[in-house]
This record gives sequence, C-alpha cells and structure tokens, in this order.
Amino acid sequence: MKENVFNREAKVIRKARSALSDGTMQGEGAEQAYSDLLSEYEKVVRQSKRLLKMGDRMQNALSSLNEELLLREQTFRGIFENATEGIYRTDGEGLILEANSALAQMLGYSCTDTLLCRIPEIASIFSNPHMLAQYRTSLMNKRVVRGMQAKLRCADGETVWAEINAGAIETQSAEEKQAPGVVGVIADITERKRMMREMCRLARTDCLTGLWNRGYFVELAAQEIVRCRRFGSKLSLLLVDVDYFKRVNDQFGHDIGDKVLIGVAETLRSTLREVDVVARFGGEEFVVMLPDTELKAACKAAERVCQVMREQDFADKGDTPLPVTVSIGVTAYQGSETTLDILLKQADLAMYSAKHKGRDRVECCSLEQAGNF
Repeated sequence: MKENVFNREAKVIRKARSALSDGTMQGEGAEQAYSDLLSEYEKVVRQSKRLLKMGDRMQNALSSLNEELLLREQTFRGIFENATEGIYRTDGEGLILEANSALAQMLGYSCTDTLLCRIPEIASIFSNPHMLAQYRTSLMNKRVVRGMQAKLRCADGETVWAEINAGAIETQSAEEKQAPGVVGVIADITERKRMMREMCRLARTDCLTGLWNRGYFVELAAQEIVRCRRFGSKLSLLLVDVDYFKRVNDQFGHDIGDKVLIGVAETLRSTLREVDVVARFGGEEFVVMLPDTELKAACKAAERVCQVMREQDFADKGDTPLPVTVSIGVTAYQGSETTLDILLKQADLAMYSAKHKGRDRVECCSLEQAGNF
C-alpha cells in the first residue's frame, strides 16, 4: 500500500490543529474544521475495517492454501513411500537426494538411509558403463528416459534387471536460480526377463526330448549356410531315424516309446560335440548339423553314433532288454548353390538307402550324387 493514501486526511488534521493553536476555534471556521476532521476520521475507520476484513480473507485463503499443500504433500509422501516401484530424485550432478523404501528393498538394502549412505549418486547403481552412458545421453538430449532396460548392482554384488523411466525437472532455488534435477521410477523386471527367456526356450525346443525343434534348427542351419558361402567353411548334415520305432510303440506302449526317444536324444547329445546342433525333426527322426566338418569326418561321427546306440539298453530297470538301432543318412555342403532344402533331401535319400540295405547303418551321399541336386 502506498504511503500517500491518507494524505487528504493528514491535511484536515493539520488544519484543525492550526485552528486550535491560533485560538480561532471559535466560530464557523473552527466548527467546519472539526466537522471535516470527524468526517475524514470516520472514513479512515471505515477503510481500516475494510482493510482488516481483506486481511482476514487473505489469511483464511493462505491457511486454506497451506492446508491443501500439506494434504498434497501427505498424498505425495504416501505414494512415494508405498509405491511398489523404486522412486528416486537427484540433483543436476546425479547425487541422490531422495529414494523410497521400494528402491532400497529392490537393491537389497535394509532402509533408505543405508541406500543413500552406500550409494551417494545414481551412477553407482549401474552395473554396465554403456548402460549408464545411454541413460545420461538420453537425459541430455531428450530430457527423458523411456522404458530403458538396464542391469542394476545390488548390495550383495548381484544384479537385477530393471526398467527405468525418468525425466529432468527444474526447481527454483533460494538464490532465484534454476537448479536442474531428475526424478525417476525403477521397476524390477528380473522375473519378466526370466519368463521371456523361458518362453523363447520353449518356442525353440522340443517339449519331449529337450532338443531344438525343427523350426529353430532350420533357422540355425540357414545362418550356418550363409557363413559357409561367405567364408568357404565346411558343413555336414546327419539325418537319424530310429529303426522299427512303430514296433516299440505297438509292443511296449507309447510311454516306453517316449522314453526311447528321450534316450536317443541323450545319446546323440553325449556322443557328438558341443558345437554340433542336434534337433528333433519330427516323430522318430532327428537331424544333426556339424559345423566345420567335411563329409568323411561326418560319416565317422555317424558310425560312432550307430555304435553307441547298439550298446544302449532303453528298457526300464528289471524290464525286458530293449535295444534300439538307428539308420543315418549323411551329406555335406557342396558350394554356393547348396541350400538347406537340398541338404535335407540328400540326407533323406541317404537315410532311406540305409534302411533299404538292412538298417542299423550309415549311408553317405557321395559328392557325385550331391552334384546332381
């Protein structure tokens, strides 16, 4: 309020005092002076009352605003402390100013105080410097981080997979300067990652034997053929068929038949190299891809498989012995014109040749035969 609001009232008061000191209070002039003084004084009183009421209203509004701010603060604190996701706030340098109990629990700390003491800055929770650089770059360029997945370091040295969403904020400091900071939310997605890996594994594997399924084998074999074309690598293929498998199912039942298939799969895995790709191709057929292997070496590996199969007994303990043999067709990559379909047809013809010649044997698709496809 300006100081000259009551200038007029001050002039009336000075005039009345002058009349009083001059001894001229007698008469019409004195009466008028005091009349004006009374009038102005009453006006001042009325204005003062209005100002008082205005001040009361402002005080009430301020109290209501404070109550609303307090309620919002309590609501925010309730969300902050009871959220299942981790929440943090940092200053412009990345120093953690606040963190909730969910974040402390996620990272294996007993309370937020311990977390803030052990991890003074947000950079300390990243287990991979490349992920940290990605986080900082996104904040610098876009001022937000959306759905970033990263491994975070826990108190015990282990890591958890987390999804980070964060945004830069501007806060007014006491010195009237803008102080940038970051508010972020972190969700633990370790279980989600595990489930996704399991789903991918199930989509790629045969549910009975645990080997790769046909679809994934085709994908891996196509990639290997591309490598052969580019680098001139060797590649061989085995097509393995269980002899007289229908008799096993008819005589012993499908449950025993399933055990035979599982046993054949385990024998293939244990007999061949770790780099060899073994898959169930369908029914009682199995397919094996041997990287960096020429036809002659592949035939020797197939002979070894046949020999090991003859020595196995696939019956349950105490049951009648159940020997199983296999017929194997072998082929090899012949050049840039060779496709996976061609290799499978060659191996299939060689495998049926083995069956026609008495089973329990290996037949190779010769280089001359392969050239006819």
